[in-house]
Amino acid sequence: MGNKGLMSFLMLVALLVFFSVPVFAAADDEGDVLKRIDKLQSQVDEQQKIIDKLSANRGNLSLSKHIDNLRVSGDLRVRYELRDRDLAAGGDEIMERMRLRLRAGLLWKSSAENWELGAGLITGPEKGTVPFDTWGENHYFETGDLRLDYAYARHTLGSLKLTAGQQINPFVTSWLLWSCNLRPTGFTAQYAANGFFATIGAYDVKQYALDNGNTDLGMLYAVQLGTDMKADVVKLTLAGSFYGFDGVFERNERPNPDYSYMIGDLYASAGVPVGKAKISVFAQTFYNFGAEGDEGEGVLGGTLDPEEENLGWVIGLAAKIDALSLQYSYTQVGADSCVIGIKDETFGSGLSQTDLKGHRICISYSLTKHFSVAGNVFLYEALERSNQPEVAFYQTDLCYKF
Repeated sequence: MGNKGLMSFLMLVALLVFFSVPVFAAADDEGDVLKRIDKLQSQVDEQQKIIDKLSANRGNLSLSKHIDNLRVSGDLRVRYELRDRDLAAGGDEIMERMRLRLRAGLLWKSSAENWELGAGLITGPEKGTVPFDTWGENHYFETGDLRLDYAYARHTLGSLKLTAGQQINPFVTSWLLWSCNLRPTGFTAQYAANGFFATIGAYDVKQYALDNGNTDLGMLYAVQLGTDMKADVVKLTLAGSFYGFDGVFERNERPNPDYSYMIGDLYASAGVPVGKAKISVFAQTFYNFGAEGDEGEGVLGGTLDPEEENLGWVIGLAAKIDALSLQYSYTQVGADSCVIGIKDETFGSGLSQTDLKGHRICISYSLTKHFSVAGNVFLYEALERSNQPEVAFYQTDLCYKF
């Protein structure tokens, strides 16, 4: 090979070496990149498994294998109140305040074992009929109280439900006889099938100290029988109830030795659609069979005779048209017709809780699916007593449900 050929060969080798170095370097870099890509892909796969698991469980928080889920719900209500007492001696007495109510409920269910557990929190004082905190009642920007509203366990056996604990009122009733905020504490059995329902219960109303230093339970025993019927578009509900309070409760709460609390109650409601509106009417009457004694020996004393003041009743009409709801009620409550501590507390505020007659007007409008504005008007006066104030009670509500 001549010098010229040797030089050409050496140049060719040099060129091959020169261009091969970046090629081999690129090959090494490509291997590292592929390794990194495989590693990232593995990480992505692991992350995707976690995301898929979270998506599958979204809205279904499993607490343990036998619990299906946990549901959280509640509402927040801000209320303005004005009470105007037209005094018999002349002039007006005005009470004005802002109040707030927060409710939050938790519900656990186990379909495998047919159990349901519920618990709720609510604002307000210990008194079960008043679940509102009043703004600035005693201090500047004072904080409110948050308490246990209810806590119960319920077991279902076919058409039978057994409930133990503090529970939402299980009895069919109007807004008047039972405060809608009151939660009975005790035991309930409910049966419902083929349009018929029955509810029986035993409840610890209050614990009392006895003369010997011991304590005993003041109990309420209750039974309700009723039916839900539907004929064409008309829905009808009828229910009859009896509420009997035991001797411990009566010895501490009755106004005279012959007095007892044995309250019979009849309730009826009917609903029918009329065009776009849903119209319903309801009526309830209650009678205290145990209200005995002479004149002046009833709950309010004075000249009232408990054996003549033992009847109460309410009638009402309600309508719902799209987002608008309206309701009107007229009622009379005899002085000895019911137990003061369980009836609606607003109707009678500033006067008395019984010996009342008057009107209740409610209007509500849903601005969105979960937010509504409402107004309530209560107009009432004494049923039998004279020289008592006439009262107008106004409420305006903003409410959001979650």
